[in-house]
Amino acid sequence: MPTVKFGFRVPATGPSSSVERMSDSARLAEELGYYSGWIQDHISNTFERHKQYPVGMGSYNDPTNTLEPMQFETISTFSWLAGIAQKLHFATGIMPILLRDPIILGKQIATLDAISGSRFILGVGVSNVTDKPEYKAVGRPLLSYAQRYEMLGEYIAAMREIWTKPYASFHGKYVNFDDLCVYPKPPHPHVPVLVGCYTLAGGIQRPAVKFAIDHADGWNGGLLNTPEGVKSLIEDFKVTAKQAGKDLSKFEWCLSMRVSIGTTEAEAREASAWITDIQTSMSQYAGYMHKEKETWRTAKGGDAAPKSNVETAAVGTPSDILKAAEAYVDAGVTHISVWFMYPRYDIFVRQMKLFSKEVISCFN
Repeated sequence: MPTVKFGFRVPATGPSSSVERMSDSARLAEELGYYSGWIQDHISNTFERHKQYPVGMGSYNDPTNTLEPMQFETISTFSWLAGIAQKLHFATGIMPILLRDPIILGKQIATLDAISGSRFILGVGVSNVTDKPEYKAVGRPLLSYAQRYEMLGEYIAAMREIWTKPYASFHGKYVNFDDLCVYPKPPHPHVPVLVGCYTLAGGIQRPAVKFAIDHADGWNGGLLNTPEGVKSLIEDFKVTAKQAGKDLSKFEWCLSMRVSIGTTEAEAREASAWITDIQTSMSQYAGYMHKEKETWRTAKGGDAAPKSNVETAAVGTPSDILKAAEAYVDAGVTHISVWFMYPRYDIFVRQMKLFSKEVISCFN
């Protein structure tokens, strides 16, 4: 089988999150051969969102979990974990960087990358309409889709000036600064940037595709994508990249894959059944457009509204999960971020171990 990288979702947000669980899981992941640890980034994580998202990472009804809307800050968390896990890479999946100041964020990322020895991967996105309350809470407007990608492009270009120039200057529509002296620099000046979006198909006229051509080193998608859909979007983007003269030889195709794995199918289903049976608000959260599924056809050009994350998850025995992973790898995926679904942390640990033993070992 081809070599593929596997990551896991750090319990840094949602009901199952805690300081101890983050450090313990990072150590365990490194021991088990996982390549990366991922955190989905937010600044404002309301009590209601805590019950909806992240899907499957701990039941808020379980007494071992927290009822507080936990969301550990990503950059500082990774800086801490980099000293705990010596080989694990750290990735944002994804970070809505438009909520942050690009100068401060640029320095934070440079520091993290220096501390970790170039083990940071920056997954970025422009948010969805469901994130509008978060933008309002921090006093930032949620601009149009095209404007957000234009702004995102400036953020990345400006931060790369900070990462590579002794004195950095940048003048754009959204970002402006002169003669910034920011050190340390990342050990390798090019911090990898992944664009987090549903698809890179559709040609360079699409804002996400144009951003990927101009700025990205990879794509971070999944959850609602089928292997057939991933294969199609990769083939489509390759045509666009060739036309634009972009080299894709080192382009990373990263997929977020929801998984509930058990020694038996019944065990796997039990670890995920609570989501639809008890935490219904969580099971309905699709991750894309949420309550506006009826607009999916118009907004995305698709034939139908997407199914929920639970309906499209890989649930079953090791052989079932292996087949699901193989299908995505055959489609062109090079890095899989495993989003385990579990009501309690001990079940999460059990799944991490089983997945490593029965799936990761088959690829590497």
